[in-house]
Amino acid sequence: SGGSTHTFSYGATAYDALMATGLAVNASSSQYGVYVSAIGGLAEKEYGAKSGWLYAVNGASTAVSCSRYVLQDGDSVTWYYVTG
Repeated sequence: SGGSTHTFSYGATAYDALMATGLAVNASSSQYGVYVSAIGGLAEKEYGAKSGWLYAVNGASTAVSCSRYVLQDGDSVTWYYVTG
């Protein structure tokens, strides 16, 4: 809920942006990068077997782990919860 603006060093990732919000985040490492299973107490699979967290950069969904998506100057990261 809401949004914020942060300044990061070169090489910062979408995961760094999430952590800068100060929200409680549950995450784990995998061979693909960091997997986010809960944000702010809302966890995956609470609203169906396929529910969970995804993120978009500048309005476009990505197929890359948040810890591997390197942000560029001016990027906007949005995290959203999908149900299913």
